[in-house]
Amino acid sequence: APLTLLSVPVGPLQVTSSLLRKVEDFSPEILCALGQAAVGLSVSSIQNSISEQDLEAALPALGKVRGWSAEQSSAIVDKLLRSGYQLRDGQSLAQLGSLVGGLNSSTVWSLSPEVVLEAIKVPEFAQ
Repeated sequence: APLTLLSVPVGPLQVTSSLLRKVEDFSPEILCALGQAAVGLSVSSIQNSISEQDLEAALPALGKVRGWSAEQSSAIVDKLLRSGYQLRDGQSLAQLGSLVGGLNSSTVWSLSPEVVLEAIKVPEFAQ
């Protein structure tokens, strides 16, 4: 059952989001330990409180999280690409996992067919 704060029902995601706003250091270890709860990260936290290096280090775990909003996945992917993360092969594309929805259309169209074909052979990515 949802928690009630100030007579307003609050779901688990809202509670998680509130708690995550209080975290100041999102190291790769913390990001990985969050697991599915990482979906509670605010776009502001992604943009301002997590370094590009920490995002990339935590990418294997973040790519397994389900339920990212379009804004969250775009913020993460944009930050990764701006920091130099390259989609040079199917493995680097597949590593995005559930974050692949954050790729903008121009980036998707710039991928070679070989990269996409290699990525879809990775079972976790194909799901």
